[in-house]
Amino acid sequence: MSQTSLKTAAIATALAFATVTSAHYSLVDDYTKEKFFPGFDFFTGPDPTSGFVQYQTLEQSIANQYIGYLNNSIYIGADYTNKTPQGRPSVRVEGKKAYNQGLLVADVLHMPDSTCGSWPALWMFADPWPSMGEIDIVEGVSDQRSNIMTLHTSAGCAVDNASAPLNGGGNVNNNEASFLGHMLTKNCDVGAPGQDKNVGCGIEAPSSIAPPASQRRDTNATAHSGSLPSYGTDFNQAGGGVYAMQWTDKFIAVYFFSHAANETIPKDLLSGNPDPSGWGTPLARFGGDGCDFTKRFKDLKIVINLTFCGQWAGDIWTTGGCAAKTKSATCEAYVENNPDAFSEAYWEIASLKWFEDKDGQ
Repeated sequence: MSQTSLKTAAIATALAFATVTSAHYSLVDDYTKEKFFPGFDFFTGPDPTSGFVQYQTLEQSIANQYIGYLNNSIYIGADYTNKTPQGRPSVRVEGKKAYNQGLLVADVLHMPDSTCGSWPALWMFADPWPSMGEIDIVEGVSDQRSNIMTLHTSAGCAVDNASAPLNGGGNVNNNEASFLGHMLTKNCDVGAPGQDKNVGCGIEAPSSIAPPASQRRDTNATAHSGSLPSYGTDFNQAGGGVYAMQWTDKFIAVYFFSHAANETIPKDLLSGNPDPSGWGTPLARFGGDGCDFTKRFKDLKIVINLTFCGQWAGDIWTTGGCAAKTKSATCEAYVENNPDAFSEAYWEIASLKWFEDKDGQ
């Protein structure tokens, strides 16, 4: 084949790929600072995950300073001064608006740190659960160091990324992989045989993230020499970062850009015209022919919360090492009697925005 034919074929292939993956996202809802709390309800019922927590009302949260403003960001925290035999007071906010496919962008400056007993999450879900689906964007427990991104559904949704534009096994050293993380489980059904209850399909972020040159805003800048942590205490010490979750009818992907390497944040994202097709490889990508993403994920609302112990942090208290680390026999006893351990258990969010592809995907 001649060089001209090769160039023509390459251009045609690139255009075809762009047609499949490119989207023209426009801002629909901005929950930044003063716009945040009016857009959310305060959940005050018993914790659905059996956590050792007392979720607070808006009025209680204001009175006890569990929520507020920090400079140009919003603060969502928990009690860290009192012993709490009935469960530690905390906050769970749920968005008033439901969404169907789009792009959620969260600039998180601080998340609850990697403290034994804590279980923070930034996620989306709808009732009835799990038939309407759940997308966990940021989640972890206790002294976990890497973010785990998960989908939860009813029966009939499994992911393998076989039909993803970029095929790969999720090897962090393979830039052609469809995601950077490690796939833990592939069946999103919360009752899937062979998986623990409610596990769903999950991808764990790599312990160290070094974006390729093509993903850096300044192509003359060198790659960040250190780790770009995705979760907990290390994430906070690195200055936080921007999480973006892209939800389409073909896949769900999660991208992460650390503030420790601000040159990696795409210009289009900073300008308010996000185009994930140019962002490089995501941390997580859930795709393939085994799940109908339009059918399995519908009318989801945004949730931010911090619970304690419960069906994850509590269940692995001993096996995960926290019993030995804290010298406390149970998660509940530790959370009840050590309020000062949770002084860094708070969310600080600079911005939260929802975009939709007005041209269709």
